[in-house]
Amino acid sequence: MSYTEVDVTPPPTAQHVFIARQPIFDTNRRRVAYELLYRAHRDATQAIGLSESHMCGDTALHALLSIGLDRLTAGTTAFVNITREHLLGELYKIFDPTAVVLELLETIDGDPAVVDACERAVAEGYRLALDDYDSRPSLDPLLPFASIVKLDVLGKTADELAPAVTRLKGLGLTVLAERVETAEMLHVCETLGCVLFQGYVFSRPETLDGRAVNVQHATVFNIMALLNEPDVTDSALEEAFRSHPSLSLSLLRIVNSASFGARSVDSISYAIRLIGREALSRWMLIMLIATVGAQSPVAHEAVVNALVRGRFCETVTAHGLSGDPSARFLVGLLSRMDALLGLPMESVLERLPVSADVRDALLLGTGPHAPVLRLADAYERGEWAEVDADDNVAIALRAELAGLYADAALWATERLRITG
Repeated sequence: MSYTEVDVTPPPTAQHVFIARQPIFDTNRRRVAYELLYRAHRDATQAIGLSESHMCGDTALHALLSIGLDRLTAGTTAFVNITREHLLGELYKIFDPTAVVLELLETIDGDPAVVDACERAVAEGYRLALDDYDSRPSLDPLLPFASIVKLDVLGKTADELAPAVTRLKGLGLTVLAERVETAEMLHVCETLGCVLFQGYVFSRPETLDGRAVNVQHATVFNIMALLNEPDVTDSALEEAFRSHPSLSLSLLRIVNSASFGARSVDSISYAIRLIGREALSRWMLIMLIATVGAQSPVAHEAVVNALVRGRFCETVTAHGLSGDPSARFLVGLLSRMDALLGLPMESVLERLPVSADVRDALLLGTGPHAPVLRLADAYERGEWAEVDADDNVAIALRAELAGLYADAALWATERLRITG
């Protein structure tokens, strides 16, 4: 049976599904895939059945298909977590084998039924990855069918990791180091021979060429300060843009994009009037971080994450949390700005006209905007229990989170494309 022949009608067991993503990088620091983190939730009013884990897993996979892998991965490979039930029931066949890597969770052992299922999956063209490999003998029967093996390197030394890496490389397997938290550990993993990487270290790009970036940053900050002055004229704004041709070009790209009806605009002054002051402030922030993303693939991915976070905070608020969606976009985006610009958060905020509530959320983790930041943090990390325990998020809104997150990912990709 091919993946297109599977019934994709989602079963009614789970009432909502949480879905997030984490990037995977190669040795050239290029993002080559996303791991999709997800969990389905059963309606608490329903009785727990014997096949609950199977059915909720079925719902989660169908939700991934319904939302669309492209919206979540921007067309790159998706690592999809697969349980024993998914594997034996061949639920993975709803996915195109060229689009996914089936990541077998660490709870799966290589018993005869699992080995047979892996053999069938590989024969159908699917690639398999073993998650959280710990060298236990029960996994040995699965190694001939795996393409990639993931090692949890957090808290490990080079001496502790070396035997497993050496053995897996000797078998011709690709080794992916996960939970890489520091530059030092990244270096250790590369030296040992790992070729794929995943972890917090990539959320903070390496130090950039400060002089080249800061010239454009200063122009953006200047324009944003002008926009905050009630008496500033369009002519003053136009002059500020003309002093930096690349920003002028970005502005024209924006107003000529589908977001503004794909008009034919070649005048900076008309572009400023067309886009409006409030929208222009928003786009200036996007242009600011886009300049950082152009410095390296890792920086680009960190910028994407910042945009996703800003949009997610905005739309979650618009769909049910109390507060101003525009302010929440600003809070979400700025929460990553210190890492992107290589500046302390206080220094970033000194350059931007933000409210006291925004400052409190970013500097102290307090105030009316802080809860949405905590929600975004937990959601990005796949800390689903923390998301579930958030009293600010109504049950009805939880059912929308996966779709809002996927929309935010698509929105972020499109905004970066527009700004060039």
